[in-house]
Amino acid sequence: MRKWEIARKVSYIVLIIYALISLTPFIWAFLVSVAPMNYILNGKPTGVNIMQWPPEINIFKIPPEVFGAPATLSNYGQVFTVTPYARWILNTIIYAGFVTLGNLILDAMAGYAFAKLKFPGRNYIFTLLLGTLMVPFPVTIIPVYNLLVNFNLVNTYVGLIFPKVASVTGLFLMRQFYMSIPDELDEAAKVDGAGIFRRFWQIDSPVALPAFATLAIYTFMGTWNDFFWPLIVTSNKDMFTLAMGLNYFRTSYYTFWQLMMAASLLMTVPMIIIFLSFQRYFVETSTSSAVKG
Repeated sequence: MRKWEIARKVSYIVLIIYALISLTPFIWAFLVSVAPMNYILNGKPTGVNIMQWPPEINIFKIPPEVFGAPATLSNYGQVFTVTPYARWILNTIIYAGFVTLGNLILDAMAGYAFAKLKFPGRNYIFTLLLGTLMVPFPVTIIPVYNLLVNFNLVNTYVGLIFPKVASVTGLFLMRQFYMSIPDELDEAAKVDGAGIFRRFWQIDSPVALPAFATLAIYTFMGTWNDFFWPLIVTSNKDMFTLAMGLNYFRTSYYTFWQLMMAASLLMTVPMIIIFLSFQRYFVETSTSSAVKG
């Protein structure tokens, strides 16, 4: 057997082991999510209604033992009955969807302008924008929150979405991809009488679909899992996102681990579907960036 074949098989074994280790938290979360609510630490059913458990008993401060527990899917249905989980899903879809759409439009337009258009101070403005990446987000929280309060936008979709509709990171990504597109395409379009928006929309943007897909994945996943910003802007339970809603299953005395794990897995499913759907574009963009620098 050749050395490269041995090395390939060893690498496969290492990757399989790594994948199993990475999947361990998800397997444990699933086992917890299908364990009955009255199945507790020592693995023995208590027969006590968990929703009426005395607060002075603190046994739910640590996760339950679930190996050997009977399986049930009732916890997934109970997530929707004990909390407004459906409303949290809607809030998260609106929040992540509009933030992603705004980033795709504004970051692409700004990236195209910095990559293909020539105007005074272009490089200085772009450098200044990159400099803002060094400013920690907590520094801007108070002034942004004060603006939202002054405009009565706290606990609203506008206040939740508007400060996130554009990002310098997305602008940088789109600019770099547009710069990799040959200028001859734009020059030929100019000769044919195409204006700026037509060149942007019909010539360059179709070529930049992998970059759009990558930006969409990063933005949607980051927004879907965002906890910090919704925590600041929303205080009404009906305006919670899924990331905030998970904390609803914890109290000062105990944690409803079965419900929390069920809600966490339900929250993870859309991310897996979206990543698998756009994985080809994501890999294509990463490879293209590595080759072209």
